[in-house]
Amino acid sequence: MHDDASHSKAASRPDRVNEPEIRPVTIVIGCGDVGSAIAHALHCAGYSVVLIDHADPPWTRRGMAYTDAWSIGAASLAGVDACFCASVRSIPFVLDRRDMIAATTWSWQGVATALQPIAIVDARVVKRQAPAMLKQSGGPLTIGVGPGFVAGLHADVAIETAWGDDLGAVIETGSTKPFAGEPRPIAGAGRERYVYAPRPGRFNTDRAIGECVSARDHVASFDGEPIIAPLKGALRGLSARGARIAVGQKVVEIDPRSDPALCFGLGERPRRIARGVVEALLRRRLLAGSASRGVQRESLHE
Repeated sequence: MHDDASHSKAASRPDRVNEPEIRPVTIVIGCGDVGSAIAHALHCAGYSVVLIDHADPPWTRRGMAYTDAWSIGAASLAGVDACFCASVRSIPFVLDRRDMIAATTWSWQGVATALQPIAIVDARVVKRQAPAMLKQSGGPLTIGVGPGFVAGLHADVAIETAWGDDLGAVIETGSTKPFAGEPRPIAGAGRERYVYAPRPGRFNTDRAIGECVSARDHVASFDGEPIIAPLKGALRGLSARGARIAVGQKVVEIDPRSDPALCFGLGERPRRIARGVVEALLRRRLLAGSASRGVQRESLHE
């Protein structure tokens, strides 16, 4: 005879997100446009995704990323939502919904211990520092995204992020290209389309992502000091109101094409990089949902 009380308790217990037949857990570190595109692609491919970054994440392309979840609690990108989780214990409840990404400031090591992910992706795309050492003996698949990652040393595999024919390529032997030093020009404008913080401080603005401005327009203030637009165009990048900014951090980006639509959604480069990350998981047969079952069936006939 079944115990009705225990049966009811079991029926109400939420499914665990790290069961392969449900949605295997992946961790993405870095909520900029690249990290957010990777999180979006993994979610759409059937994985549960935990997106991790510090409080006041520095990314300015907030219309192309989940960065606002860290300041207002939620964000949406290309039809997929992210919800901020203040505690590790709340993450499984967000993931169990299956319709959103969990965002948090908890360390990736702590989240990995709690949720046992199948993959960890470092998508911080660090340009002027040595890549982090992610590779763990016997641990989940580690994927390094950005310049200088050496497959087999820093991470199990690396993903190329430099513009060119190799953008998004999965590298299983060797390294990604070194940082080139200069941004890819847009409508002839290179580094001059950016504004950087001259010192640490607090950022304030009444402007919005996608808003069009003229050269020399007042767009923000930094500890009371005005920040002006370096050229005419649309605000593609703009730090969040009230954000604490480090010296040298990018706070404003102007897109000289002046098309607000280009300031939102998934950009070409992040999309291609994200496809490379999903491909890396497919190569290791770390699949999700119906795709996983399909490969299992296929392997029975090999």
